[in-house]
Amino acid sequence: MSGRLIITPFNIELEAGRPVTQMADLITGFNLAPSQPLSILRQFGESWTLDQAFWSFTPAWMKQLHQAPYIIRSERLESSPMFKESWQQRRCLLPVTGYYIWAQLKRQKQPFAVRRPHNRPFFLAGLWTRYPVAPGRHYDSFGLISVAADPWLGKLTERLPLALDSQQLAAWLDPQTPLAQLRPLLTSDYPLECYPVSDLVKDPANQSSQVASPIAERRRPS
Repeated sequence: MSGRLIITPFNIELEAGRPVTQMADLITGFNLAPSQPLSILRQFGESWTLDQAFWSFTPAWMKQLHQAPYIIRSERLESSPMFKESWQQRRCLLPVTGYYIWAQLKRQKQPFAVRRPHNRPFFLAGLWTRYPVAPGRHYDSFGLISVAADPWLGKLTERLPLALDSQQLAAWLDPQTPLAQLRPLLTSDYPLECYPVSDLVKDPANQSSQVASPIAERRRPS
């Protein structure tokens, strides 16, 4: 499962297909890791807003903050009290241009970048929550949802972040969407490609474009 992201600059409104209120610039990087602020897309009222939240799901009651999950298994959305309220009312999207997975080969793990054709941007599905730090003060955080990998990428990894296409974004963000309408979206059928990258990705301090550069040919579903 992915613990690193690729986010390069792109036009959020163009990809979202509607106006977006940008409270801050899109946070970008070639090797973004959990427990740092990233840019998430949310719906407040009728408006879509891009602002920042920490990538580690930290509900208000959590005491051991270092144990906050950054990945949320789709199977736990309704069964776990930790995620149930956010699943119902606090869904978000993370705009990305790719993510990394590690495939277990015979002798070692090989990192792969997973991306759209031509490295086009797309959106990963998540849940957000709010943590109070003082009277009138709080910070927001989020976790990405993982689903079982499709048969093609399942050759490399068991689980993937949930990616949604442009026709599914509005339903996902709208708190009024019935859960019965969202459950069918929890599958990994989004068309993606992949290619192997170097071990530079192991160190999150490495943020140069070389981290995301292929070291062999790009693989596409046949």
